[in-house]
Amino acid sequence: MLSLPSVVSINHVLKSAPWALQRLAPHAGKIIAVRAGPVPLRFCVDPSGQLRVAAPGAEPDVTIEMSVSLLLRAAIDREAALNDAVISGDTSLAQTLAYVAQNLQWDYEEDLSKVVGDIAAHRIGSTARNVSSWAKDSANNFLQMSKDFWTEERPTIAKSADVAAFISSVDELRDAVARLEKRIEMLGLVNRP
Repeated sequence: MLSLPSVVSINHVLKSAPWALQRLAPHAGKIIAVRAGPVPLRFCVDPSGQLRVAAPGAEPDVTIEMSVSLLLRAAIDREAALNDAVISGDTSLAQTLAYVAQNLQWDYEEDLSKVVGDIAAHRIGSTARNVSSWAKDSANNFLQMSKDFWTEERPTIAKSADVAAFISSVDELRDAVARLEKRIEMLGLVNRP
């Protein structure tokens, strides 16, 4: 159902990156299954490195599983989303797919310029980058403020420095007790079995 539009979109981006097609071409004939929530997609790599819709019921060589929220997060932070995806099957193909996914960049300004012109496409692209940067900065600021609130103003969560100090104190106490046990043993005051 969604496989054909997905293939067309992916191939459009792949065609703009010959290196990606060269990396995928050796995996010709292999089946890729993508499970993103309730939407299963199956692709087959063709000899040119492009993707085709796989035959129904074809056994996948590699399976990529991710939640819908993870799929949406990939639009904002691709690397983090890829790290959280569950990939199983052919390791060589999985590594190739991960490399291509991490390094493939869609030049949306180029595609947009064909519709609205170069200057408008550049301005739209610049605005999109600024909005994306603002969203990331806002999310990071919110997380930092939340952390400060819960560790400083309403100390419900322990600070990492306090946890590290506590662990260090416990380690020191354990070592001191072990030394004391050895001294007591050496004095012969305690019989060990």
